[in-house]
Amino acid sequence: MKVIHFSLLICSLAIVTSTGCGTAANSATNTTTTAADIDASQYQLAEEPDDAVGVIAARESAVDGAPLVLMGRVGGSANPWIDGRAAFTLLDASMSVVAEGEDSGDDEMCLGDCCAVDRQNCTTLVKVVDAQGKLVPVDSRELLGLKEADMVVVKGTAQKDKTGNFVMLAKGVFIRK
Repeated sequence: MKVIHFSLLICSLAIVTSTGCGTAANSATNTTTTAADIDASQYQLAEEPDDAVGVIAARESAVDGAPLVLMGRVGGSANPWIDGRAAFTLLDASMSVVAEGEDSGDDEMCLGDCCAVDRQNCTTLVKVVDAQGKLVPVDSRELLGLKEADMVVVKGTAQKDKTGNFVMLAKGVFIRK
């Protein structure tokens, strides 16, 4: 009789433990962050910052880790978005955006791959980061209400490596209307 009670106790503990562990593990891995989970206003600037520079100028003069105010247009590639993350490609404001398949001049850039006029030197990746410097895990279209070709002013920090790769770590974004 004691053996049966002991066996039932062991089986019951095994069932409770495996069910509890499985549920906790599954709920932790299936969590998705949405814009509703984050206070988007902390990344939206109410006023346009002064002293903004374009992407081309910033690529030449930005210093790694230095504060920077950058101005440009969302675009410069067929898909300027990083799905599910607050990151996007920013095109220098001096460049025009023309529709794919249209004729373009020397300073124009299409939305697709048709007229990449020195695309590498006139675009940069903007990453919207939190107070700890981590990329915000919500799509920038959802978080900030951005659309392709929006003119924006971004305030943050330059990130530049020794080979010249340049990324903007944004603390705030202002959308020009």
